[in-house]
Amino acid sequence: MKSRRLLPIQLIALAVLLVGACAKAPLVPDAPKGPAQWLRSIASACTTSTTDASGGQVSYQFDWGDDTKSEWSPFLDGGVQYADTHSYANIGSYQIKVRAKNSKRASGWSDPLSIRVVAEGNVAWSVGFTDPDDIEDSSDFSLNTFAIGSDHTAYIACDYGALIACKPSGGIAWKFVLPDLDQIMAAPVLADDGTILIGCSNDFIYALNPDGSVKWADSVGQVAATGALGADGTAYFQTVDSMIIALRSDGSTLWTFDSIGGNAAPVVGTDGTVYAANQDGVVYAINPDGSQKWQYLFNLPSVQAPAIDPSRNRLYVVSDAGALQSVDLTTGLAGISTNVGQDASGPVVGPDGSVFISGGGVLTKLSPDFDELWKFTPPFGVLSTPALTVDGYVYVLAVAGKKGRLALQDDVDSLYAVNPDGTQRWACGLGEGLSDPEYPLSAPKIDPNGLIYVGDGFRGWCVGGLSAPAQSIWPTFQHDAQNSGRAR
Repeated sequence: MKSRRLLPIQLIALAVLLVGACAKAPLVPDAPKGPAQWLRSIASACTTSTTDASGGQVSYQFDWGDDTKSEWSPFLDGGVQYADTHSYANIGSYQIKVRAKNSKRASGWSDPLSIRVVAEGNVAWSVGFTDPDDIEDSSDFSLNTFAIGSDHTAYIACDYGALIACKPSGGIAWKFVLPDLDQIMAAPVLADDGTILIGCSNDFIYALNPDGSVKWADSVGQVAATGALGADGTAYFQTVDSMIIALRSDGSTLWTFDSIGGNAAPVVGTDGTVYAANQDGVVYAINPDGSQKWQYLFNLPSVQAPAIDPSRNRLYVVSDAGALQSVDLTTGLAGISTNVGQDASGPVVGPDGSVFISGGGVLTKLSPDFDELWKFTPPFGVLSTPALTVDGYVYVLAVAGKKGRLALQDDVDSLYAVNPDGTQRWACGLGEGLSDPEYPLSAPKIDPNGLIYVGDGFRGWCVGGLSAPAQSIWPTFQHDAQNSGRAR
């Protein structure tokens, strides 16, 4: 019997077949990274990466969990982050997976990213806090503003002496509780390195690490106003009854400035000048070295943080009675003024210099010359400092209750979305909170995914929004989601 010999071309084909059969798939990609909360009909992104065992390039495909898959991506070098976007037509919970392929084989599917899709104007989640010694006593969040970290963690303080870190999904990551449950009336400030700074009624300013542990604590006097951060990391706080203090990043005192004190947050200009209004109606400009640059006798007390418009060289200050005044940043001389009504909020400034401010139960948009452009009037309530989105929408909280009494009507407090022309887009009913003219109402904050965060009644709320925060002159309370209080 003759043996069969393979021809050279057959040997080559067999070798190719054997090599192909032994080729390995890429490693299973990392679980997708992306927001835990998505807005319906709004595209959001997920990222992933992996490597190929043979060092080759890889392509990615996402399974979005709604019976759709992405097209395979272009081939990329291993280890390079790849991002793809998707939007969901329906609300609900979904699991996103991803796989990779090389030129020969595909990997298995990754571990999933669990997400929740919410509708615009609907509550995504809420969180509360009760007195550990009396669970029937709940904290009121109506005077407390969120800060939002770069990882979308939301930080909110409550008046029973706790700072709560909420995961993007709404779960509580950790709680920092003050001894004896001393009050926290101020919003936290987030530094670039993740440090959380907050002043309290027990005379201490605390710096917390991102895990909630105490980095340092400095006794300076009672603080009821949010701080501000300079570009170099210096923190500025105003105490209730004596001074403005500048603290280095290690908690040591850089300087103090006698301001008589107050409940208004300081703000920082592009040149490092610190501006603050005290309880007697004096507005101070303080140089970075702690010396006085100028003072302006406003003669009207204010609890609202000023706003800065560097492009027009203006500082905007507002009194409790609604007097809105522009002040020259360089000289301290008074400019134009108007009145917006009682229980005035802090001002915010749009990209074209328009000023948005609440007062007398009305949200008003003013031109840079203070000409009225439109008014939005909800059915009731004291209104918060507004917040602006990148495409011109405005969010504002309306709270019916006054200090010491409940709302006089059945309507619950509401978060309103206002169209760029001043008409109502939607209202989301929240709780029943109290307003107090000695402190600012909780101001809405917006994260890059368009979610809105606000405190009201016995809950901190996360609501589906429209779009990312505006990148304008001064688009929200204390300028940004981190409450830096610093002009850019």
